Amino acid sequence: MQAQFFEIYRAGLKSAADMMTASIESAQRMQQQQMDVLRTALEEQSRSVREISEVKSVGELVALQARLASSQAERTMDFWSRMWRAAGDNQVAIMGQAQAQLGQARDHLREIAVATSSTMSNAAREAAQQEHRKHQERKTA
Repeated sequence: MQAQFFEIYRAGLKSAADMMTASIESAQRMQQQQMDVLRTALEEQSRSVREISEVKSVGELVALQARLASSQAERTMDFWSRMWRAAGDNQVAIMGQAQAQLGQARDHLREIAVATSSTMSNAAREAAQQEHRKHQERKTA
């Protein structure tokens, strides 16, 4: 019985470590995505500054500003859609891990229940046999 409880405890620790690993990996993915977005934004900023320095008229400046604003809005929407997708993927991974842990715990508890019931039925059977022997001994005495 103690070995089974120890096995459940060990499985719980392993599952907790697996969940922490999944969380760290998802945080790393999100951080990498953020770094990619920042790098792209800096490159776009440098390109924008270069293009603005080449503008020769107010009309060109207005057209450039409109194009840059559109580009920035697209990047912003792309960034947030990536972040929400990554957050959703992280939730799916964590829920999958939790579901696997619950399945393992259920299997371990089922094993304990089977072992306990067989132990209890063996003890009950032995008690019944002892009672029957005592009864037989009384009859013969």
